[in-house]
Amino acid sequence: MAENDFADATDLEETFNRAAKYLQTLVSELDSGQLLAFYGLYKQATVGPCDVPRPNWYQVQAKHKWEAWKNLGDMSRETAMADYIHAIAKINSSWEEEAKADTPAWISVSKLSITDAELRDVDKTFLDWVKEGNDAKVREMLSGKPTLVSTPDYDGLLPMHWAADRNHVRVMEQLIANGANVNSQDEDGQTPLHYAAGCGHAEAVKYLLSIGAQYITDNDGKTPKDVADEQVAALL
Repeated sequence: MAENDFADATDLEETFNRAAKYLQTLVSELDSGQLLAFYGLYKQATVGPCDVPRPNWYQVQAKHKWEAWKNLGDMSRETAMADYIHAIAKINSSWEEEAKADTPAWISVSKLSITDAELRDVDKTFLDWVKEGNDAKVREMLSGKPTLVSTPDYDGLLPMHWAADRNHVRVMEQLIANGANVNSQDEDGQTPLHYAAGCGHAEAVKYLLSIGAQYITDNDGKTPKDVADEQVAALL
């Protein structure tokens, strides 16, 4: 590689890193489709083409993330970086002047949807508070109706699944205190431990194990350890 080519590549990567940090200031203005597109480009730019298997357990957001990345095919890392920067510039042409140096590079799976943030507090349901990790509000609502712990959403996910998916340990504590089943299974046989392990949430995994979470096999024959990353798998 020629010296000027190396310099260009370095400049591109530095600009990309600044753009990835700046994205966090735009989250409240973007819809989930835009955030998923940025996620796919970010993974393509930092890791390369998607070579991980499609999620085969029930977690809608995980599948959408995988698809956003996989759909980029063999796009080069340089092209992904350039497309990412261009997409940021289309939203705000003066983004570089406004970029913050100390913002995180990317957001977790549980932040991909901004629907919850758009709801007024008065319109939020029990599950909305669970997803947000508001343990005080969860405690308040459970004091009047403890059966909420066993009320699934339209996809068959219980509050414990959502709390585990988003690493909200204090919320899980409230749910368990009000009768939630630590080994509850969704329609695909997934337990809260599957969700915590699959998302790489070590804190949630440790808590679930401490209260008796079992290594249950889901409908696809997968245990929580099977869907965990290397770091979390070591805990199981």
